[in-house]
Amino acid sequence: MPLLDNLLTLHRVDSQVRALSTRVDSAKTYLAAQEKQLALLEKQKGELEIQTRQLQASVHALEVEQSAATERVAKLRAELNTSTNDKQYKAILNEMKVLEGQKDDIVKRAVEEMQRVEETKKRLEVHAATIVERQKIREIAKAKLDECVGDVGERLAELEAERARAADLIPERDRRIFDRVADLTEGQTMAEVTIVDLRHREFACGECNIEVPFETYARLASNSESVIQCKSCDRILFLAQQNMPAGDKGGKKTRTQEEQDKMDKAKFEKTRKL
Repeated sequence: MPLLDNLLTLHRVDSQVRALSTRVDSAKTYLAAQEKQLALLEKQKGELEIQTRQLQASVHALEVEQSAATERVAKLRAELNTSTNDKQYKAILNEMKVLEGQKDDIVKRAVEEMQRVEETKKRLEVHAATIVERQKIREIAKAKLDECVGDVGERLAELEAERARAADLIPERDRRIFDRVADLTEGQTMAEVTIVDLRHREFACGECNIEVPFETYARLASNSESVIQCKSCDRILFLAQQNMPAGDKGGKKTRTQEEQDKMDKAKFEKTRKL
């Protein structure tokens, strides 16, 4: 088969492979996004749990400090009742006032910390509920991926093997061009040359609609063993069978290359006179 026919075969199979692969890749991307969200929620939950423990430890420390201050005040009251002089009495009384002020401050701080503990616990509850919902979504995404792989896996393997066989028929240099263009255009590798006006020798790329020179049309019509790319979109150009000049649309080709070249030359001389 001519090179362009082999490229068209590869293009057809490659497009199918890419379409099926896109379905699988989309399902994988969606699952990965859900797992990423779940991991972030789990991390935030862990940070909130650490924060809760720290706040609870702070509350406990304040409670211990308050208890110590209360015990000290009780002890000072006992000393106050047994004081023997005015100086000692005033000193004990002043210390008691300072401790009472500290106790009030400790109580205030403890209340604030306990409020923060409650707020953090509520946030933890919300996070826990969100994680449960996200886990359900993750399981749905995983099931969809498994279903997708099950649906297209066997067919995809068949097409990939077919693509490999089609690629083996193409010279390495031309195959590299095909692969590069396929990656650039997301599989839209080939572009048909459309005839805008044959009389005026007007042709265009079927993908980007940019003008194709008459010389390119002539080369494609006379030689199907050359890779010619659109100068605008880089796609590999080809002529549809119905747009081939008369005499090239099928049938057995038994004439020699020299005879074929003479016929092609005569044919395009005739085209120039239109």
